Amino acid sequence: MTLLPDARLPDARHSVVRRLALAAAVAGLLAGPAVAATAAAPLEVRDAWMRPAAAGMSMSSGYMTLRNTSARPVRLRGAATSVARSVTLHRSVVSGGVARMETLGEGLVIAPGATAVFRPGGNHMMVEGLAHPLKVGDKVPVTLSFDGQAATSVVFEVRAAAPDAAPGTSMPAGMKMR
Repeated sequence: MTLLPDARLPDARHSVVRRLALAAAVAGLLAGPAVAATAAAPLEVRDAWMRPAAAGMSMSSGYMTLRNTSARPVRLRGAATSVARSVTLHRSVVSGGVARMETLGEGLVIAPGATAVFRPGGNHMMVEGLAHPLKVGDKVPVTLSFDGQAATSVVFEVRAAAPDAAPGTSMPAGMKMR
């Protein structure tokens, strides 16, 4: 066997090795974004639902549970959907026996390992300017936007009550109306 300078291979073998290296590089580039997208998704979204909106109603509200599985804080900046003019983040607060809504203009920061619950009487999304009625069972696509990471698409199911609602109510178990 003859050793070639610079560890070069004869032409036929060199061509095959170059093709294999190129194929491996292309496969790595194609697989890279999928792996990065999985690693860059530090949130789990569960129990995404919206209230129904009958004909003539122009708004609904959306709820979900977000869990930050990363080691860094994540800021939910906003949301959007094709079925409404706007989606804004709010929270309900009771002060002096009076309930009111406040806009979460700066978004909502979710600490590492923490869970943010959007539910009736607390944090929620106001879905305004509906393009059509929302019926129980409908699926509503919503895009959640965050600071410093890719947007996340979530499908919200239209439900008559919260997933954990007490029987005969639309409120989560343990929550009371005054």
